[in-house]
Amino acid sequence: MNLLELISLGRARAPNRVVFGPHETNLGRRRAISARHVAYYQRRAAGGCGIIVTEIASVHPSDWPYERAPLAADCGPGWSEAVAACAPHGALVLAGLGHAGMQGSSAFSQSALWAPSRVPDAASRELPMEMAETEINALVDGFTSAAALAGRSGLDGVEINAGQHSLLRQFHSGLTNQRSDRYGQDRLLLTERVVQSVRAALGSDRVLGLRLCCDELAPWAGVTPELPTWWR
Repeated sequence: MNLLELISLGRARAPNRVVFGPHETNLGRRRAISARHVAYYQRRAAGGCGIIVTEIASVHPSDWPYERAPLAADCGPGWSEAVAACAPHGALVLAGLGHAGMQGSSAFSQSALWAPSRVPDAASRELPMEMAETEINALVDGFTSAAALAGRSGLDGVEINAGQHSLLRQFHSGLTNQRSDRYGQDRLLLTERVVQSVRAALGSDRVLGLRLCCDELAPWAGVTPELPTWWR
């Protein structure tokens, strides 16, 4: 495999297989994608990255994991500017979308963290609230609205974060999902709902990526490579 070969992703084509992944930059203007973000991504595209995934934007106001964490509802103009800046270099630009759940922080929102179950976070020891159907539906709607905004902003697609620091991964794992309802019996159900809803919002022309955690190194209860999945 040649990393510099063209690659087709559905109907989109990237100039190469080099992916610049989403990460915290501290470049935000309040919770929006800033001019500094745009310049940062433009330099990555000019340097040869074929696919750029922007800093993960929270799909619901309940998620405010760090002070300048992007909020998807505020990112439309910045996303459009990033696309325009990267287009001359041929790079595809995807919006990173997610929710940190219990791995977030209540310091900025002053609200309880959302989680599948009331299990303290391993790092912060903060005790989250257990999401009811109302919050679960709001989360799905948040992903859907964020994806629709990404499409209107001219992005080539989105990447859903179900990997590290994500509420969706927390639903996948028996370490953090101890529910007895349908979201505990089928721990992939929420992610399946999100993927289906986001695809409908994006349409068939745009890229839909899914970032996964496939091994939590805790085989007694956590996510493992053997976990039956619908994405295989």
